[in-house]
Amino acid sequence: MAEKLERLDRAVSHAFGISRTIAARAIKAGRVAVDGQEAADPSLKIQKTATLSLDGEDVGVEDAFAKRVFMLNKPAGYVSADRDANFPTVAGFFQGEARSEELHCVGRLDADTTGLLLVTDDGDLNHRLTSPKKGVVKAYEALTRDPIKASDAKAFASGLRHPEEHSRYRPAQLVTTGEKSAVVYVTEGRFHEVKRLFECVGNEVTELRRLSIGRLELDDSLDEGEYRMLGKDELALLFEAPESWQDPEKS
Repeated sequence: MAEKLERLDRAVSHAFGISRTIAARAIKAGRVAVDGQEAADPSLKIQKTATLSLDGEDVGVEDAFAKRVFMLNKPAGYVSADRDANFPTVAGFFQGEARSEELHCVGRLDADTTGLLLVTDDGDLNHRLTSPKKGVVKAYEALTRDPIKASDAKAFASGLRHPEEHSRYRPAQLVTTGEKSAVVYVTEGRFHEVKRLFECVGNEVTELRRLSIGRLELDDSLDEGEYRMLGKDELALLFEAPESWQDPEKS
């Protein structure tokens, strides 16, 4: 099969984070080169292996179209959305990124929930991570209003049903870390899931922080509101179960 070619103006737009109109103008003005040769036709078809230059800055076409996945340490007070009428959104952290409008949150964290949030322009990856059928394990650190009972772990593992939900939650793993603290492992990521699981056993979550997705843990070097791009080796960790995970459905 022949390699798919890209239009020059589209490639320049992706590579340098500018609109296609501005890219076309730059091409016609002689500011763009392909593999070192000036190219003046915006509709020119170029190879994915080509290198583009704009005003002396070089970017590979393959790099320009590579999907991006960012790890954000989400602070409290921000909603996981592209826009919201009442709260600032995490999208604001990425305004300096090229084609920031193409970046979307992988799932959602409540406004008061902090920790690991992925933001990407890879729609396929987003779907795979958020689909309950994939069973991707997410770990949360929860602080509670009341002491956590010894019986709560068994209750979580049984598959609880909240009165505001039509169906039961999948069995979850609860690991107590203190009198009023625990790590909760879930595989669905339904609306307010961890909070509602505790409500089912008569308790209330006062603080919630996502620690990991699969075996990918939140980078402790990131302050709240900071983010960085993930490498290929880190992406592979997303679909691997953490060592501490013990599937309640198989126990």
